[in-house]
Amino acid sequence: MKKYIGILICLMIGLSAWALDPAIEDILAKVSTNQSLIKDMQADITTVIKSEMKGKMESEQKGKIWIKGEDKSKIEMIKPVAQITITSGGKMMAVDPATGQKMVQDLKKLREKTGQPDLGQGSMDKKKMLDYFDLKLRNVSGNVVIEGKPKKANKFLGRVDFTIDSNRYLPVKIEIYSSEGKLVSATKIEYIKIKNIWVISKSASEIKLPAGKMKAEMRYDNIKLNEGIADSVFKIE
Repeated sequence: MKKYIGILICLMIGLSAWALDPAIEDILAKVSTNQSLIKDMQADITTVIKSEMKGKMESEQKGKIWIKGEDKSKIEMIKPVAQITITSGGKMMAVDPATGQKMVQDLKKLREKTGQPDLGQGSMDKKKMLDYFDLKLRNVSGNVVIEGKPKKANKFLGRVDFTIDSNRYLPVKIEIYSSEGKLVSATKIEYIKIKNIWVISKSASEIKLPAGKMKAEMRYDNIKLNEGIADSVFKIE
């Protein structure tokens, strides 16, 4: 479950405006327009997870998130279990606040293990997208879909589809497919405008696991944008 949630969090945060018909390289250049305005962000997050697997469990998680640039993030879960996860550059550190125990991982090795693409800190980096995916465009119900298939065989990831609202020029749905072509997850995204910048305010995902379906809704409240978060917040030691 944590693997799929991690992939979704990485893919869900921050895409932006683009035109309908230009070449893919031009589209990707415009995709980064809104994201480039977000220097840093912090917010309270609430995640509600509903499982349709045996037992039909439901849980609520509350915490805080900090993001800076392309490679720095911090998620502090407050309840039901306190835990801190920090990513900075090519490393990720998990901290147990109760014991002070720390575990540092190499992100490159972790991505290779989980099949997660390295697309930057939630943004669609043009160079990384072109390096990692073979891309094409499709029209679907008045919107446009950017379809990305990994250039190298990936035993976990077969395809990612980004559905773009062509009126607001924002991604409103992200679908992840397995290497066998089966839909693994579908995520719908909502936004609010802060300081004239579109920022994610809510996402709702349905994840298909071997044992059944799981739904995860993540809400962002008390969002603060471009207030100058110190690099020390993301220190890994």
